[in-house]
Amino acid sequence: MVKYFNPSLGKAPSKETVSNALQHDGKRFVNVVDTYSAGFGSLPKIIKSYINRKVEAAPLDSYHFEETNKSILTQDGIHINWLGHAALAIHYQGEYILLDPMLGERASPFNFMGPKRYNPSPIDPKEIPSIKAVVISHDHYDHMDYSTIKIIKDKVEKFVVPIGVGASLVHWGVKRESIIELDWWQETSVGPYKFTSTPARHFSGRYLKRDNTLWASYVIEVGQQKIYFGGDSGIFDGFQEIGDRMGPFDLSIMPIGAYHDLWHDIHLNPEEAVEAFEMLGKGRFFPIHWGTFDLALHSWYDPMERLVKLNQQSSLNLVTPKPGEWVTIKTQDTNPLWWARYSGVFEA
Repeated sequence: MVKYFNPSLGKAPSKETVSNALQHDGKRFVNVVDTYSAGFGSLPKIIKSYINRKVEAAPLDSYHFEETNKSILTQDGIHINWLGHAALAIHYQGEYILLDPMLGERASPFNFMGPKRYNPSPIDPKEIPSIKAVVISHDHYDHMDYSTIKIIKDKVEKFVVPIGVGASLVHWGVKRESIIELDWWQETSVGPYKFTSTPARHFSGRYLKRDNTLWASYVIEVGQQKIYFGGDSGIFDGFQEIGDRMGPFDLSIMPIGAYHDLWHDIHLNPEEAVEAFEMLGKGRFFPIHWGTFDLALHSWYDPMERLVKLNQQSSLNLVTPKPGEWVTIKTQDTNPLWWARYSGVFEA
């Protein structure tokens, strides 16, 4: 067995694991449309853009997970907490799930270099309560954090991940029987939560080879509500298919940050996120993938400034809690899109 010098790099899946996946062409996973993701040849242009960007870093205030309005968890409904970037906690009837739990300090394979958090995580991974399921959209460092998973793995009943991602989790000490790997359109249930893996337009890779694991978005059904979790994606017609097959959604959790012309095919800018949101069938718009790590070539403010302008043109029913703050969907309300509490970070 190959011994990896840095365990956070993860481990490649076996050929048997990935060979029958829908989007595997025999060598790697592919998107349903031609997709360009900037490689090492683009580094000079990326570095130049990074140096010349307008730097406006104004980190969000954040709440501690245990010290904010946690009392609302005793109320009926589905409760959601943005933990920064694409990480979220969802609570329903005493059962927690985590989405893309990146709670570490750096989105990097190293603890001494790489993109660093503007703010500490709203919760220390050691303080995480028992988790019904951890759901991971893909294996990039800003979505699947080695340090977080090592700490929480024994508190998690099931890990729901795209095909191939399980190999890294096993390498990190997660029991194989605790891992559910899904191809697109496959589904599974854990406790009161039902998860359906849906398409995304992205790429993968933290091991020595790119695209050796699948990437996905998810539809989460719980308490008579449907939530779409975008994870990370570029714009494509797959959003329309997801909306037609699985919608409408009470809440769409949409990535809006880390965009550049070199990354157009793999990341959404705010305008494209709204376009995708409309294809999904609208609902409430919950922006993620911004404001947490210095990953982008645009200013810190830009994604939300653009999203607010779009909201002024046509209401998006924005939900913008601060990191660590709970918001609630009330299942018993006559309007299933009604939120018990709204906290505007930006004037919308």
